[in-house]
Amino acid sequence: MTGAPQRRRAARATDAAPVRPARPVRPARTATPTARPAVPPLPRAGSGARARVADLAGARRARRWRPGRRSALALGAVLLVLVAAGWVLLASPWLRVEQVRTTGVERTDPAAVQRILAGVDGTPLARVDARSLSRRLAALPLVQSVDVSRSWPSTLVVAVHERQAVAAVPSTAGGVDLVDGDGNVLVHADAAPAGVPTLDVDVAKAGSAALQAAIAVNASLGDQVRSEVASISATGPDAVTLRLAKGPTVVWGDASRPERKAEVLLRMLADPTVAAARSVDVSAPDAPAVTP
Repeated sequence: MTGAPQRRRAARATDAAPVRPARPVRPARTATPTARPAVPPLPRAGSGARARVADLAGARRARRWRPGRRSALALGAVLLVLVAAGWVLLASPWLRVEQVRTTGVERTDPAAVQRILAGVDGTPLARVDARSLSRRLAALPLVQSVDVSRSWPSTLVVAVHERQAVAAVPSTAGGVDLVDGDGNVLVHADAAPAGVPTLDVDVAKAGSAALQAAIAVNASLGDQVRSEVASISATGPDAVTLRLAKGPTVVWGDASRPERKAEVLLRMLADPTVAAARSVDVSAPDAPAVTP
């Protein structure tokens, strides 16, 4: 049998082979970290070139904005010119007021105007207070507004705009008072100038509103009607009456609807019967009335 010899050979081989003792297991070594010197990070590619370009650009800007000798000289020259120009305008003897030219003074007292303007002679033209002069001159009774301007090198121009008389009002002291469009008395005169109508208004009784209504009616009359009017009277702001040179008395009423009233009046006066009447009432122009 083959099995038995094989088992005997295996047993002899086992008895003949020496048994080696097992090696002790050593613990695994733990690696101790060793401190290494810090290494700076490497610059990125191209960063140094960009930094150098930025430094150059900053240096150029600094040189560009840093005032140099030429800039300082130019600035000094500009300042010198400005100082010289200021001295010429404000302190030099060359641009002082040597002449005052006044226009528009007709009814205003010339002496009053000269008293106000007397202080400007010899003053530097640039330092003349035009607003103050205009305000002082406009305070005169007949002055409505004033324009003060400079005519270089040495002339001051004063243009006076006087209030215009639009009517004459009989005065209790005799003669007439010339009034403007607001009813302000401008000046007293012996008689109404040519082209200035007389308003028969007792301001003390009727009040200033009646005078203003008469002035407004006079201003609103057309040339054809005004040529027929001898005088205008008013006892109140809504009681204005026209006295015609030839024809009836016209009750005008207030100052409203002047065109319509004039149209109706002229149409009625074309009738010989109405032209011979005592009075015509056009205060309500859509319903006029006639008093024979």
